[in-house]
Amino acid sequence: MTDGLKIRADIDSENVKGLLLINGGAAIALLAFLPHVLGKPEFGALARAILWGLVVFQAGLLFAVAHNRLRRKCSLVYEQYNFRPPGCQIFGRKLSEPCVCRASSVVMWLSVLAFCAGGAIVFCGGLQSLNQKAAVERRASDGTPTQLPTLTNPTLQGTPQERRP
Repeated sequence: MTDGLKIRADIDSENVKGLLLINGGAAIALLAFLPHVLGKPEFGALARAILWGLVVFQAGLLFAVAHNRLRRKCSLVYEQYNFRPPGCQIFGRKLSEPCVCRASSVVMWLSVLAFCAGGAIVFCGGLQSLNQKAAVERRASDGTPTQLPTLTNPTLQGTPQERRP
């Protein structure tokens, strides 16, 4: 193995570790924070955003693992063709690298995108929670009830005797 090839393989390995770290670290941070916002009405939007963020970060982890596997297969294809593999053809278009290598790049970028999307989802949920909290504080200062409205079924209001047809 040439020095350049070894260096590129090491860089690719560090790239996979980074993808696993950012998505996994974000998921762990959200899991640690989730109990602090659950059950608090003023943080309802944030709790939902955290749950959606967890789903997106988990997808990012899956993409990172898939990238690592496809990267390995790509390396085998290059080795099989003495580092001059034929390009892939997709939709009648000839690409410069094998399909498995292109797929590896795609899922790598999907993992990065998942991290960005998960962060954006949690950020937007945080902003919504700030608005909810401000509304609760405004109601408290006005003397109105501070509880956020809840969805109820109007047919279930009243005592059981009152609800009978």
